[in-house]
Amino acid sequence: MNFFSFEFLASFTAFFLIYWLCQKKPRLQNILLITASYLFVFLFRASFAYVLAGYTLFIYLLTNVLSSRLSARAVYSLLAAGIIGCFTVFKYYGFMQESLQSALLQAGVEVELPVISVLAPLGLSFYAFHSVSYVVSVCRKEIEKAPFLDVVLYLCFFPSIVAGPINRAKAFMPQVQAASREIIDYKKALLLITLAMVKLFLFSAYLSENFANPVFSSPVNYSAGEILVAVYAYAWNIYFNFSGYTNLVTGIAMLLGFRVPLNFSAPYLATNLKEFWARWHISLSTFIRDYIYIPLGGNRKGWLRMNLNAFIAMVISGIWHGVGLPFIIWGALHGLGIVLMNIKHKLLPPRTEPAETLWQKTGVWTARIFTFHVLCLTWIFFRSATLSDAVTMLTQLTADGFIASVIASAPLIIAFWLLLFIYPLCVSLYHRAGHYYQRISWIWYPLPLALFMTLVFIFSPSGMPGFIYANF
Repeated sequence: MNFFSFEFLASFTAFFLIYWLCQKKPRLQNILLITASYLFVFLFRASFAYVLAGYTLFIYLLTNVLSSRLSARAVYSLLAAGIIGCFTVFKYYGFMQESLQSALLQAGVEVELPVISVLAPLGLSFYAFHSVSYVVSVCRKEIEKAPFLDVVLYLCFFPSIVAGPINRAKAFMPQVQAASREIIDYKKALLLITLAMVKLFLFSAYLSENFANPVFSSPVNYSAGEILVAVYAYAWNIYFNFSGYTNLVTGIAMLLGFRVPLNFSAPYLATNLKEFWARWHISLSTFIRDYIYIPLGGNRKGWLRMNLNAFIAMVISGIWHGVGLPFIIWGALHGLGIVLMNIKHKLLPPRTEPAETLWQKTGVWTARIFTFHVLCLTWIFFRSATLSDAVTMLTQLTADGFIASVIASAPLIIAFWLLLFIYPLCVSLYHRAGHYYQRISWIWYPLPLALFMTLVFIFSPSGMPGFIYANF
């Protein structure tokens, strides 16, 4: 069931009314949320709900039963084995099966590995992340062991199961166990949902349909200028898509009385890759920092080890995002970029004071533009279906006739450069609107929002927008 379908709208409206009729009974509200969440997953595919239920039972038994009998190291090992097992079967086995078969034959071992064709369960990556947070928080005595139904709701909460944000157990479990619950700032929630629709229906859908998808589907048929436009388009497409989805689920969660973590903070204002990851998919980047980078040693074991740990963490991030060499290269490029930035900062310590002079502001903008184009380079590997397609795009970008093809695509290229330059202004306007929306009477909310959304639907491409990160 798509979040933007009429079926979801009708179902959520009915659920919303029933849910808040039970306001004085938060435990009943939790049961309603569990029921709605499992039905949401079940409607995608029944087997997805069964996998979620089985995984939840595994996490509950591991944390609430076995953790009192085993050491924390043993619990973490079993957790890692469970997650790796799920990812291997559901996400990576199909990709690895042929390579494993070939390697075994070369080693003289004749074994016919079974062919398994399964879809990765909806939300697997995100409820796996949630389970890590819960298990580690309990083992570290940061939170108490939660009752079974609380664990179930924490792992299946439907607004964030598809593509996050990643809810930390320390922050989310108290909301599950709250003695009372109320709608959180409904005006902001409605504005976030409206903003999500604009980003997803209008901006993201338009960019993907008209510029990104045709070129990435068959890059050999396009010139350097057209490929450059497609890469720019995809950079903004994935931003509008993912941040729009985050706005949507944040608004839905607030209407249900829950807060989810901030996941985006104007990422294309970043002046280096490290700052980018402090602004992009923040719940993932902080998860990687706390559960991969720091356990590897972080910056506690010297400068060289710090850079190695950062590189490994980014490669693991690439592997998590998807199967195949393009995702590994994507993660490795980010890791290499962070290492090079650390080298630069070691040789030339960065300025800490805000940019005030024209020269300093020029330096900030130069760094911002450079970082954006490094990101565009990495997005080629992230979006390309195969490594061959990514290489083709890079080859086409450096082919003869580059200048002529860029001139032919100049209007669109200039438009995307203008978008990058006005982006800070858009961010500023968004924050300014955040200071004034509370002054608007609720009486004026429905009609202007309805008129605005009507215009959005009129000008947006046909069809339901998809969520890019739902695939990961």
